Amino acid sequence: MSQHSKVNQRFLTAMSQAGERGDRTRPFDLALTMRLARRMASHRALFVKSMILATLLAVLNVTIPFVLTETIRQPIGNPEEFDTRFHLSPMAGIWIGVALMVLLAVFWYGVMRWRQMIVANLAEHVVYDLRRGIYLHLQTLGLDFYDRTKVGRILSRTTSDIEALRRAVAMVAPRIVLSAVQMVYALVIMFYYDLWLGLLVLLIAPIFYIATWKLRDGLSSSHRAVQESYSLITANLAESIAGIRITQAFVRENENRKLFNELCGLHRDRHMRTARYQGLYRPLIEIAAQITVALALVIGAWRAESSEMTVEDLIGFMVMTAIFFAPLNVIADMYNLTLQAMAGAERVFRLLDTDPVGLEPDEANAIPLPDADTGMAVQFDQVAFSYIEGRPVLQDVSFEVQPGQTIALVGHTGSGKTSIINLVSKFYLHDAGTITLDGINVENIRPQDIHSQMGIVSQENFLFSGTVRDNIRFSKPDATESEVVEVCEQLGCLSMFEHLQQGLDTEVGERGESLSMGQRQLVCFARALLARPRLLILDEATSSVDTVTEAIVQDALETLIADRTSFVVAHRLSTIRRADLLLVIDHGHIVERGTHEELVALNGTYSTLHEEFVRLGHGSDDEEDNGLVM
Repeated sequence: MSQHSKVNQRFLTAMSQAGERGDRTRPFDLALTMRLARRMASHRALFVKSMILATLLAVLNVTIPFVLTETIRQPIGNPEEFDTRFHLSPMAGIWIGVALMVLLAVFWYGVMRWRQMIVANLAEHVVYDLRRGIYLHLQTLGLDFYDRTKVGRILSRTTSDIEALRRAVAMVAPRIVLSAVQMVYALVIMFYYDLWLGLLVLLIAPIFYIATWKLRDGLSSSHRAVQESYSLITANLAESIAGIRITQAFVRENENRKLFNELCGLHRDRHMRTARYQGLYRPLIEIAAQITVALALVIGAWRAESSEMTVEDLIGFMVMTAIFFAPLNVIADMYNLTLQAMAGAERVFRLLDTDPVGLEPDEANAIPLPDADTGMAVQFDQVAFSYIEGRPVLQDVSFEVQPGQTIALVGHTGSGKTSIINLVSKFYLHDAGTITLDGINVENIRPQDIHSQMGIVSQENFLFSGTVRDNIRFSKPDATESEVVEVCEQLGCLSMFEHLQQGLDTEVGERGESLSMGQRQLVCFARALLARPRLLILDEATSSVDTVTEAIVQDALETLIADRTSFVVAHRLSTIRRADLLLVIDHGHIVERGTHEELVALNGTYSTLHEEFVRLGHGSDDEEDNGLVM
């Protein structure tokens, strides 16, 4: 078994299951090419200019040596005929030829410079559109996509894959046009010099193209494999950095280093495989060109000796042969870039083609969610749900919540508590049954309508880069300073924030690392309260709060849930006791429901869990704020 077999099997199998690999042997995809061409053509002025300039440059590439050969053929090779035909001395003809070549060279310089600017501008516009399109599309994808897709893979779409497409737009497309026009123009002039030699070149070229077919397949496969292994490295690196605390806490550094070394070795080996194919492909193209030139020279010399063509025509033909084959080396190089672009385009467009989960209702069936001052009424009726088909996580779940009530969801890890939250929030659609919000079937409500009237605080307490004020305003970007201060005062945390180094202007750092756990929690509470939500989701919101700010957090929590329909998952015992309704979830079923007192008296599942939490607290039911919950 090879050094990387374990890594290959584990990661490439996962990529195949996630639909990342595609057809690794397909060297060229016309559909992808046309999609990229349409992206380029959407910037019509730049696209047309780039094509015109590429064509003009190709014409100049052939015309300049053509003027040279004609100068040799006419005033130098046949001075008397030149004098008779044009009534000019041979020297005057030579100077005219030189002047014309200089003028064409200056014109070529101007065209080349303008073309490079236009092509660079076009490439940046296309890349901007793609990156923006990917970002906007990612906002529309459901949570199931993010559940099954690693962050590193998503990042690689907007980095290495997009860069491959940038090179395709900036280099491949215009150079392919340039090379094609140059070869056709040169071939026309070759036929002008000698029909039979022109036919020889035209017939031999396809033979060499067919002979390199297998190499192109190998190059295609190897380029796609390189892109895949780069995605694996990016995903592993992103995961390792995100989990660095866990890595160091469990002394996992050596194991992670070994895995990363294997991935880097896999990427290196795939690059070397690509290099071996390139080492065969480019020289083979060069040899094919040289063999064709040699054959043309031998046959041309024989025809010149037989007086079927002049020596001057043979010289002109050989010059044009060099011009004809020169683009082949460029095309060989562009072919490698094309394969990289095909691999990148395949992955980028696959991401853009990922259908958002059907969360949006049909326009005809959409019903606006009313904006009221009270909490939101919620009803589940025999609801079933599964993340993976055939593996249900909720079954026959039914309950009703009146506006302003607090519902506590209790149960062991994996029982289905968070799944209920996800369905209430319409992050996912249920499989069976009915869910209504304010009496409206959730299937007919736009997710944005729900989210605009919803506040959420999760265990992660995620903060974005920026200041404390920026993060509070995240739920309402147009909030005034007085509104921000007001919610902080309501929650009783304004004084705490003002005592930070720069008050509300304190930078929170990446993911809020410069704040304590309790401070982050309060920022999240303030963010949720600023949205003035009718529906509040607390998903294990205070399970990691530090004891220093616990009293402030508990008071803030009471303010936050007041007069709002609140769903509380695994909260502190004090909030559980005050809940209007407790739902005890076990293996996707509601096994008990009622108030805290009713369920304790029932001596069932909740009573057992409650006794355990009291024991894990300080052994007393009265010490409710210290008791942990489910």
